[in-house]
Amino acid sequence: MAGQRAAGFPGATLTGEHHELTAASVVTLIRERAEATPGAVAIESDGGVTTFGTLWRRSVVIAAALREMGVGRGELVGVVARRTPESIAAMIAVMAAGAAYAPIDPTNPAGRVRLILEQVSPRFVLWDGTGDADCTFGYPGVDTSRLPEPGTVPAMAEPRPGDVAYVVFTSGSTGLPKGVQVEHRSLVNYIGWAEAHVLPAAGGAACPVFASMSFDLALTTLWVPLAHGRTIVLLESSWNYASLFARRDRPYDFIKATPSHFRLFERMLEPDYRAVAHRLMIGGEPLEPAMLKAMGERLDGVQVVNHYGPTETTIGCFAHRSEVRDLPDLPTVPIGTPAWNTGAYVLDERGEPVGAGGHGELFVAGAGIARGYLGGDGGRFLDDPAFGGRAYRTGDIVEVLPGGMLLHLGRADGQLKVNGHRFEEAELRRHALTLPRVADAAFDIIRGGTLDVVEAFVVFDHRGDAPTEREIRAGLATLLPPELVPRRIHVVPEIQVNANGKRDVRATREQAALQEVR
Repeated sequence: MAGQRAAGFPGATLTGEHHELTAASVVTLIRERAEATPGAVAIESDGGVTTFGTLWRRSVVIAAALREMGVGRGELVGVVARRTPESIAAMIAVMAAGAAYAPIDPTNPAGRVRLILEQVSPRFVLWDGTGDADCTFGYPGVDTSRLPEPGTVPAMAEPRPGDVAYVVFTSGSTGLPKGVQVEHRSLVNYIGWAEAHVLPAAGGAACPVFASMSFDLALTTLWVPLAHGRTIVLLESSWNYASLFARRDRPYDFIKATPSHFRLFERMLEPDYRAVAHRLMIGGEPLEPAMLKAMGERLDGVQVVNHYGPTETTIGCFAHRSEVRDLPDLPTVPIGTPAWNTGAYVLDERGEPVGAGGHGELFVAGAGIARGYLGGDGGRFLDDPAFGGRAYRTGDIVEVLPGGMLLHLGRADGQLKVNGHRFEEAELRRHALTLPRVADAAFDIIRGGTLDVVEAFVVFDHRGDAPTEREIRAGLATLLPPELVPRRIHVVPEIQVNANGKRDVRATREQAALQEVR
């Protein structure tokens, strides 16, 4: 389908191509693939292969059971998101029933899972029968592996474009994880646009799925290939990188990971990327050309897609594709140009648009903007005719390059990213303040090693014995993903503030260093 420049974004700095959506939902796209090529392999896993026909049938069976239990349009259903074919069938089934799935990562700390489930408040949590039934955390659980196959596959009414497909949680400025509600029209728009960047026309295994399925990184590797009738490969362990880079008869179409992942791959394995993948999709953090150039000839002929986008813009909304030899001489790789049906606005501090060579905050409008946060918190979502309708204020500062692309320069606020995980310092601080004797806390990221690490600065009150660094880390480990648990705890008399009254982490670090020297 030939594209043209998107309309409907008055005064936009950049616009993506206009494309009519070809389906109402991702469910429709997968059903069409199952009907057209039922014997094609949808999933490779340790348990063997699952065809599109089998995957669709399992999804229909689970969806029919959900409807019998009274699950209806617009409801939220939790899914314990293990990397198994049954878990993927459960996600499709929830959407096929007209509901939205909320993926629950069973490897996350119990405290964080409970915070998420309290907001979702599902009537049911689906799980694949592996592990322990306690994985539903006291909510009514449905072991989908025990649902019997009916004699005939029932017909189903499929989701509408405006129905919510899933809810994924990100860090929130309120101190609680925030659930982003993504509609089918937004997901279908992303699936079509991303396919052009990562899936060549030939068949074969599209990509490995090794990240948490409650994380944007994995959503690309799930829904883009399956919606286009391609095979995904489920890797049971997130840390089995030798398996990820095992030589294949046919290289993957793409591998998606964060820059931090690739720094770790380089230190542990120095993979020959040419033998494993045609393309690398890299996102979640700024991408430095120096890292790519250090990979040398092992990247020869491999295309690199720099992928940018907050969860609120449906997985991603900008991309720049190039080969290493073509990278511009810039501090980071450009984030490129907008997705289909997307308008980008770069505005200065007065809200005025900036031209080529200028920089400002990025606002994104169009088909990819999520419905909003669970619970109705508007946050950075805007409904404004100046943007042609719904928009999202990213908080990212970008430069408009003369060639009609954007370059990411940093953040306009205190939001941080570590190893692809976005978080608000307010959320970490809220958790720290629940620990005994912690009166205040601030956080920082140390970059440049194999993996980025979080460090914490804590202020104690004067009631009783102070906890040790190990005790603080253990307490936070019950509430946070492992990537966000601080590697180092610095005890300081106070968190420093700057002349504007804002918390000053740099000055606090200097204070801690002076104390430690003494």
